[in-house]
Amino acid sequence: MTELAELDIFRVEVDRALAVGPFAELVLEVVDVDGHCPVVVALEHERLPVLLRRIENVGGYANVFVRARRGIRRIAVMDVDGALDVRAAEDMREPGEQPSSSSTVGAFLDYLAHCAGGIVLPARLATASHGALPARQVEIVSV
Repeated sequence: MTELAELDIFRVEVDRALAVGPFAELVLEVVDVDGHCPVVVALEHERLPVLLRRIENVGGYANVFVRARRGIRRIAVMDVDGALDVRAAEDMREPGEQPSSSSTVGAFLDYLAHCAGGIVLPARLATASHGALPARQVEIVSV
């Protein structure tokens, strides 16, 4: 099965679980100004910048569900301005502090699990060809 097919199947599973399944009563932490709860899905072996681009494409913040070997992992990605206590988060906005652009989503979530206050990242990680995108920083917190 291709990665795209695997992602599409997972997207349908999450949509169904949120509509009528085990996640139907779940409170989604991220809500936009119109009252909608943007949802993004990812696979743990995907690269982190791919996930961050998906989040950027839905407005810069989202409720994220990740298919992992150990089940489904969930995080909330939000604007720093909307975060409850960004001072408690680990600040990774500087290029030397950011995760590598080759980091996987799973490795990043493993690291995030050890950061009780969450992490602050630029919306786009710096790469050899592009600098970080500082205009829209996000706080990522485990939920």
